[in-house]
Amino acid sequence: MDIKKNSIFTVEELMILAENGQKDLIFGVGYYYENGIRTSVDYAQAAIWYEKAAKKGHTEAALRLALLYAQGKGVEANPKKAFQYMEQAAKGNDLNALYNMGRCYEEGIGVKPDLSKAMDWYKKAAAQGDFRAMCCLAAQFLSGEVLPYEPKKAFQLFEKAANAQIPSAQYNLSVLYRYGEGVEKDEEKADFWRVKAAQNGFRMAIDELNS
Repeated sequence: MDIKKNSIFTVEELMILAENGQKDLIFGVGYYYENGIRTSVDYAQAAIWYEKAAKKGHTEAALRLALLYAQGKGVEANPKKAFQYMEQAAKGNDLNALYNMGRCYEEGIGVKPDLSKAMDWYKKAAAQGDFRAMCCLAAQFLSGEVLPYEPKKAFQLFEKAANAQIPSAQYNLSVLYRYGEGVEKDEEKADFWRVKAAQNGFRMAIDELNS
């Protein structure tokens, strides 16, 4: 039973069912509390139940608990605990966790900053189709700071993300077309993607078009 899609139980009924120790049901109680499903929103209770489920190896519970610790919702903000639970979720192959591990290492959230490790996690996330991770990798392929300078790879990654309607990727694709970096220079395509980025709310594209 998919707890997230099936809310036929009250939170009290779900608690009783969770007494059998099934991690999906334990996670479900936390999910109910976090999202106010048939009860009021209670992040503190959500954290308690997510922790119980995470200890039983529930991947999404670990992810959601990590986010609560990162944001200080229902628990005192604790970057180290956020990182620990995010790592657990990433080892369970959760796509959002794979991307967020990259962020943790890039920004030094709960762990010492390490751009090389950040790129390793972004590669894992990108390989599973995470467009945010693709954009992070593409930016590094352009900077040549950690990854080798390979504008063609940057173009390919930005193009995938741009076609998935990621505004920042659309804008960056327009820049690559404008300057012929990683692709043959094409002002028409540059303008096309800049307009797309603006239509999707990307501020730099909007400002450029209005200037």
